[in-house]
Amino acid sequence: MRRKLPTLVLALSVTVTAGSAARESAMAPAPKRAAIGRRPTALLARSIGSPTAGKLEGAVALEASRELRLRFSNGAHYGLPALVGMLERSAKRLAARFAGLTLHVGDLSRRDGGELPGHRSHESGRDADVAFLFVGADGESVSPAEFMTVDGRGVALENRSYRFDDARNWALIEAWVTDPAARVEHIFVADRVRARLLAYARTKGTYLPVLHRAAMAMKQPSRGQVHDDHFHVRIACPSGQTRTCISAPLPADPAVQPASIRRVFSSSRALVKHKKERETGRR
Repeated sequence: MRRKLPTLVLALSVTVTAGSAARESAMAPAPKRAAIGRRPTALLARSIGSPTAGKLEGAVALEASRELRLRFSNGAHYGLPALVGMLERSAKRLAARFAGLTLHVGDLSRRDGGELPGHRSHESGRDADVAFLFVGADGESVSPAEFMTVDGRGVALENRSYRFDDARNWALIEAWVTDPAARVEHIFVADRVRARLLAYARTKGTYLPVLHRAAMAMKQPSRGQVHDDHFHVRIACPSGQTRTCISAPLPADPAVQPASIRRVFSSSRALVKHKKERETGRR
């Protein structure tokens, strides 16, 4: 028995240790699972080609909510996760700051991108149209679902009792250009609206880098509509997609295309289906 005692003690020690470890393991909190996005296709999303000659893969849908409404039911409410997320975040940010505010969003892209009737762009999941925000005759904020044209004094032509809401529209621009997960490339809007918004931002002492960022992003299109009735926001190509995503519409003449753009185009054009004659009513 004495010769077996060390073995027995050792066995007892191992049993106790194993039991304690099991109890500690059972009492320890479960390891945290890796964060899973609510849109599992986000990592697969690709913008292929340019905004005017492109397609979309792995798109996510923009959905209506208390703070955001979709103007159309034509199925053109798909985009890259960065664009859809930015629109949702900006709507929530404005609703939290201005009680009862609703953002009305027009067309994004189709699920697979490509031609969209009434537009020259919106083909690769990086574009969205958003209605202006107004103040009514009683001074209360109004968010008409329709796109309303703004004249030089900021009055809506379709309803003269509505005036362009400088504070809320600037807050929307500010939310876009400071979004933490999307990089705005362009905000197409009429020159007079751009000037109005920048003037308002200056009077409010806006942080200069933000003001500069907004000034660089906002511009009136050189072709097509002047965009005096809505914002057309476009985000930049996602990082890591430089071989398939073309930032801007290509010049018609290949001879004036930069070499870097020609290389990108050559690698992505085979992925973009053949295009028919395109409608050009809106941009």
